[in-house]
Amino acid sequence: MNNGKPYAPYRFKEIVKERWYISKSINTSYNDLGKITPREKDYILEFIIEENKRTEDYIKKQKEAAANRK
Repeated sequence: MNNGKPYAPYRFKEIVKERWYISKSINTSYNDLGKITPREKDYILEFIIEENKRTEDYIKKQKEAAANRK
């Protein structure tokens, strides 16, 4: 890293966080996620983020529609 700190501990923490987030989001075992490839992990994270965005957009539209009915 540019700030003089080792990169490995930082990246390890990021990988653990990603695996935790995927496990929480798709109700799968954290340990099972250790068996997927880095590419699969990246795709799954991408899909989760896309789904969360669609859900947020839907909720926002529903709130706006409800406010307009009042």
